[in-house]
Formats: sequence, structure tokens, C-alpha cells
Amino acid sequence: MTVPTIEEVRVDTRTELRVRFTDQECAGLTALAAGLRGVAETELTEEDALVAAVEHALTRLIEDFEVPDPAAREQVQRARDDLRAHWVRGSAAIS
Repeated sequence: MTVPTIEEVRVDTRTELRVRFTDQECAGLTALAAGLRGVAETELTEEDALVAAVEHALTRLIEDFEVPDPAAREQVQRARDDLRAHWVRGSAAIS
């Protein structure tokens, strides 16, 4: 998968989202970010890791499962494509 650089794509808006995690979920997210930093050999935040995990999950739904509801399937496909089209997370990709 080729991911555009930050210079190629700019996102002008962000929405702040408050998420509450258990200690175990925080540890998992921190570990994911550490692993991605090691693989990508660049600084990535937990936020970058979470976005990469969402993109990976959407891809798995598209490629490995049959989402039965056509509207939900289209929503998954559109969200994954939109994430990829506006990617600003550098090397933070799992797929």
C-alpha cells in the first residue's frame, strides 16, 4: 500500500473525540504505538496507532468478511477509502 506524504495531502479540520480506556486498553494502545514506531522507524503517537488500527480493521472487514447489510458494507468501504485518500499519519499503517 502506498501512503501519500503529509506534503501531498493536508487535512484542514480535526474533531476532538474523548475516549475512555481501561488500563489494559491503554497498555495495548501504547504497545501498538511502540511496535509501529519500531517497524516504521519514525515517531508515531498513540493517536497515529489508533487511526492505523481503524484503517486495518476496515480493510479486514472489506477483504476477509462479508458484511451482510449493503448500506453498512458501503459505509465501511467509503470510510476506509476516505481514510486512505486523506492519510496524514506518515508511516503509521498496519496493512
